[in-house]
Amino acid sequence: MSMFRSLITLCFILILSNQSFAQAISKDYQKNCAREQVAEHQGIKGKALTEEDFTAYCNCQADFISKNASNRQVNELVMNPKAKPEWLKVIELKALKACITDPKMST
Repeated sequence: MSMFRSLITLCFILILSNQSFAQAISKDYQKNCAREQVAEHQGIKGKALTEEDFTAYCNCQADFISKNASNRQVNELVMNPKAKPEWLKVIELKALKACITDPKMST
């Protein structure tokens, strides 16, 4: 019975640590995402865009990556949030499609 409890405890700790990684990727990734979006959209006439203008989009993208990347990939981003490995570019393209069609992105 104690082996079963130990296994349950270990699973619970792993779940919590994975959520912590997701939160870490979310914070750091969102900051970098917003900065990149402002830089990419500087040439738009009529309005000076800020990082806050991309909060919903970057939140959506970070959530998508957290849900679709492997634990190893999430760990890689936590260790280096500014990294742009090839697998991340692929997931970001998928996130772009998913986030733009998300009803929360209607602004």
